[in-house]
Amino acid sequence: MFLSLLLSAITFNPAMAHSTGPAEGFIQAQAISPDKTCKPGAICASYTFNRNGCFFNNFWQKNAKGGTPLAIDVTQTGSNGSPVYVYWVNNTNTSIAITGMAYAKYYCT
Repeated sequence: MFLSLLLSAITFNPAMAHSTGPAEGFIQAQAISPDKTCKPGAICASYTFNRNGCFFNNFWQKNAKGGTPLAIDVTQTGSNGSPVYVYWVNNTNTSIAITGMAYAKYYCT
């Protein structure tokens, strides 16, 4: 009897059902501006991420990927499982260009 209760608790516990291990990788997003030029203070690109508990770093590779200097702004709208919105923002006083797409590296716990 105890074993069946234990299996039932493990199987139907929602916290355990959505648990995933640590992960890392890259996300990418198209520039919002058609000419890939981003004005000072503007949102240059955005991406919807579907995992909570992650950290994001802007990624740039000269003449190949990303845009620099861009700030990453992350907004989570609710509890675990809700969408996480990642924005690349131009935090300088001049317009910058994004080569290819905006990139960020993510680390999830």
